[in-house]
Amino acid sequence: MSRVLFYIFILFYTLALYYLAVTLPIGPNEAMLYYTDSTILSKFIHFSNGWFGNTLDFRFPFLLSGLLNIPLFFIMSQNYFKERESSYLATTIFALLPGIITSAVIVNIAVVVITLVLVFIILHEKKQLVWQGVVMLLLLLVHDASVIFFIAVAIFSAFKRDTELFTISIIFVAIGLLYFNGLDIGGKPKGKFLELFGLYVALFSPLVFFYFFYALYRIWLREKKDILWYISFTAFVLSIFLSLRQQVIMTDFAPYVIVAVVLMVVTYHQTINVRLPQFQRGYKIGYRIVLSSLILSSMIIIFHKPLFYFLDDKTKHFAYSFYKPYWISLELAEIGQNCYTVKSKKVQYQLKYYGVEQCEELNVPKIHK
Repeated sequence: MSRVLFYIFILFYTLALYYLAVTLPIGPNEAMLYYTDSTILSKFIHFSNGWFGNTLDFRFPFLLSGLLNIPLFFIMSQNYFKERESSYLATTIFALLPGIITSAVIVNIAVVVITLVLVFIILHEKKQLVWQGVVMLLLLLVHDASVIFFIAVAIFSAFKRDTELFTISIIFVAIGLLYFNGLDIGGKPKGKFLELFGLYVALFSPLVFFYFFYALYRIWLREKKDILWYISFTAFVLSIFLSLRQQVIMTDFAPYVIVAVVLMVVTYHQTINVRLPQFQRGYKIGYRIVLSSLILSSMIIIFHKPLFYFLDDKTKHFAYSFYKPYWISLELAEIGQNCYTVKSKKVQYQLKYYGVEQCEELNVPKIHK
């Protein structure tokens, strides 16, 4: 991928994320977090409150972090490729992942965690141990499930016999388990493997996830394993094991898994380079198919709104829960009604964001969706 084409892509990509962040109505989870969250995530949500007069009031920090992740990923990827063109390609694939797009425009802590993980890996390559410790401390404060990351770093440093990093990571593992929430592994055993698998497919897009899984497995069997692989593989395996007995919170694991998408590009290049040109054709065709599926997935997310016009049943649209309360608020504004009652607390908070309070009168109609 050429430099000019990459920068043109980044320009349109930035505009697309901005468009999504401004035009997408507040979601059910976003509304719940906006009014009820008391964790550090609340600080991010209300950081730019009142600055823009639209949904950027609560999405701006996440959009900014999502855009920052692009140059950070590019810097990190240069450790894996000699040619900048390969880094441009890997960064483009990273930016187009559905999970990366949605994390940049919807309130969630994962996008901030991705930023910190990328910074950590860059600092690790520069052998900045003190600053790595600072980033680990920030992760501990920001992410309840950061113990996943510390365990991965501890395993990596143990294999590499890096005593200093191992000591720091073990200390953070202990602090994370003893004094912070950490991972929720309680409750009645309940298999959720297929649900988790579906979430990973949605996070990467189907074909990209299958190739990503293959890349992790191939590296495990025969390739050199670096800290990025240990972080991603440990988080992925832990999520699989936990899904066999309980529901897994995707934001606990996804930030540590998705950053390793660069390894997928590395694996592809290694596969191509060891084969003669006449035997590369099939792999190149497969690459184009995978990349095309990724572009299609990202385009569906960015231009999701027109899909409503092609659906007879709008409830089948994946973004319906974002738009329905907004449409209700518009209808109520037309008839001059400023209250409405629904059964779902999340939907009620969505309506509240648009100035529609819960009705107190008993005879006011309710909907139960």
